[in-house]
Amino acid sequence: MQKLHLEKQDLERSLEEQEDRVSLAFNRLKKAETFASECQVELGKVRVENSELDKLNANLEKQIKELNVRIVDLETRSMAHSPRPPTASRRLESRIEELTTQLSQSSKDKSDTIRLQRSADKVARDAKFQMAELDRQRLRLEEENKSYESKINDLRHAMDELQTSESNLQLAKRRAEREAGDYKQKALSLEREVERLRNRLDRPVTMLNSPVSSPRKQG
Repeated sequence: MQKLHLEKQDLERSLEEQEDRVSLAFNRLKKAETFASECQVELGKVRVENSELDKLNANLEKQIKELNVRIVDLETRSMAHSPRPPTASRRLESRIEELTTQLSQSSKDKSDTIRLQRSADKVARDAKFQMAELDRQRLRLEEENKSYESKINDLRHAMDELQTSESNLQLAKRRAEREAGDYKQKALSLEREVERLRNRLDRPVTMLNSPVSSPRKQG
């Protein structure tokens, strides 16, 4: 009984530890799900920004091409009329330089965005893998919990049966003790009765052996 009780306590402690591990794994899983969701949101933002940068790059490249065509046209006209380049041509060249700078910056931003997107993709994949691993761990711990709970229930059932048997044995012991007491009292009563009968049997023999019972010797 004591051994079963100790085993039950050990299993209950193990079950509590398992429940703590399950709770910890569940919390980690929730955090991983939240982190994965945040990564998906950030990844969506990066993709939108990347798409906008693609549109901006295409627009800038189109403007530069158009301006280059206009510069060539203006230079052709200016060479036909005057050796000095017109002010409009200089303004266009300045605009082209400005757009070229913007295009270069946009390309750099796009490279940074692509790098961020790749990083976000990797983080999202890692988060999904971690979530799957945590989910497997949670399921395994839940199965172990069920096993521990089943063992504890079996032990409780065995302890209940032992307690019932012990109670029955105690009742049988008390009944046997009462019966033994009754038999002892009966034995004592019988001994007293036997002693009383012996005394009654011994009394006539004593009277026959007394001097009063021999008158024939006097005659």
